[in-house]
Amino acid sequence: MAQDMTLNVVVFQLNTNDNDLITAAAPAQAHDSVRQAWRQAEQERQIQSSDVTRVHSMWQPSPADRDFLAETFPHAGHTHVFERPEGADWTAAFDRARRVMAEVENIELRERSAAVDEMFVQAERVGEWLPILHSAAAPLPFSASLALVEGKLYFGFAKVTTMPDGQIGMSHLTRGKFEAMSMEEIEELASEALGNVKSGLIFKVAPDEELGTMATLERDGPFVGSAILLDDFYEKCVEQVGADRLIVGLISPDHILIAGASSGQVEEIRQAVLTSPDTGSELNPCLLLIDADGIDVIDERPRR
Repeated sequence: MAQDMTLNVVVFQLNTNDNDLITAAAPAQAHDSVRQAWRQAEQERQIQSSDVTRVHSMWQPSPADRDFLAETFPHAGHTHVFERPEGADWTAAFDRARRVMAEVENIELRERSAAVDEMFVQAERVGEWLPILHSAAAPLPFSASLALVEGKLYFGFAKVTTMPDGQIGMSHLTRGKFEAMSMEEIEELASEALGNVKSGLIFKVAPDEELGTMATLERDGPFVGSAILLDDFYEKCVEQVGADRLIVGLISPDHILIAGASSGQVEEIRQAVLTSPDTGSELNPCLLLIDADGIDVIDERPRR
């Protein structure tokens, strides 16, 4: 979204902490825009001017604001992006600032696109096949998508790798490629992907005499939630929690909770699903009921 260059956005850094910032804004043309921004910051948080170690503004402070900065923040550093124009006509200054910001946004967009391309290339080159869960009202139009719970929960396949910065690179199997595969090729792919999920998979169990046992799964890699696709998932969970009807919370693709359906842990798992902060995947956090007859989605976080 384009930034309104007629506003002077001012950032006050507190106690030399790069993450402790207060942002305020005032009309750029105002002779006291920095002073106005500071008044907003004071209203937002109970802070002292001595807490401020740096002031960064979009526009160069006016002479009046320079005096204000020197008097109010004598030990703070002051920086700005754009020079304040001489005289009262800001038209050219605003136009120039907009052009600069548009170019910055274009550069950032190109850099993000290049980063995504690199993750895709790395996934294709060195990634391992994994089954990937996703929520949808219908199969995806371009990626291979198979129903686990019709109209609610689906899965496909992707090559997955972890980049040096910790981000996950993925290359999804497309619907066209999937439909061109033979049954033997599909079975080989599914066997490889499920084997990769199973590799290094461990249960962690927390017994509770009052509420009942809760279990979780971990693996050395992402998408541990895809373990629900394993052919022995149900039997292994029954062994761990001691119940033949299970509640399974898919909190995120990498976080799964399991308990007996009649245990006292159900409401905690439900709340973990409904309040999940995960927004970075195609899987909407959901609550599953799993028994010998199959899987059903019985609740899910409101779609965002």
